[in-house]
Amino acid sequence: MGVEFKIEGHIAKVGLNIPETKNALSPDALLDLSRIWDECQENNDVRVVILYSVLPDIFCSGMDLKTAIPILTASRKPATEAERWLLTEEDPVGKAMLKYRELDRPVIAAVHGYCLTGGFEMTMGCDLRVASEDAIFQMREPTLGIMPVGGSNVFLPMQVGRARAMEILLTGNNFSSATLYDWGFLNRVVPREKLMDEAIVFAERIAGNGPDSVRGMVRLANLIKGESFKNAMKKEMETGMPVFMSEQALEGVRAQRERRKPDFK
Repeated sequence: MGVEFKIEGHIAKVGLNIPETKNALSPDALLDLSRIWDECQENNDVRVVILYSVLPDIFCSGMDLKTAIPILTASRKPATEAERWLLTEEDPVGKAMLKYRELDRPVIAAVHGYCLTGGFEMTMGCDLRVASEDAIFQMREPTLGIMPVGGSNVFLPMQVGRARAMEILLTGNNFSSATLYDWGFLNRVVPREKLMDEAIVFAERIAGNGPDSVRGMVRLANLIKGESFKNAMKKEMETGMPVFMSEQALEGVRAQRERRKPDFK
């Protein structure tokens, strides 16, 4: 259990498989993802990566409220290797969630079921996105009194336009795969049983192209975001982290755990 990783031909498959937390991103999972992206970058046989969920009803439930959040908000000191890693690099969570891309292989997100908060943000860092007809996307941070800092404030306006991005970010509503396809966020929407087949067809088509040209285009797509992109990400952290560590955020998380409506003061 955890993050499954295998290479089949020129395609790397990265599967989230943490049933006890519905694929919540724990320190261990984030460290595993970071190491997997490094391995994909170093392996010249890998030409395309597919990110998916092994679980039947959910892609990712977001950041783990019990393990990752207390470390990131300094509620307690790190006790494990993965928890210490969260605090030792410059935004290691951002690297693990594809907020910052050193990997120059195209990453295809294959999404089914619920894709929430940090899981949704991780798909924003992918190059291509295929979803099942039953997929539901949500940025629920405002309902918890938290501001997202995984790249969504920067990525979404570029990917769907400012007005639609603000609707996704500010309402905390659910958005169907059909809606996000219409808005240009998704490349394909297919029946659930055909999701991985469609992702593999996509991956095989790309893997059959010149690897240097593909890597060059992915690398360029990230480079041309340029300094303004980095500054935007920096501003997101500067603006969002105080909110993330506020009393309202603590109340939102408490209410989520206690299954009650938060009392924001």
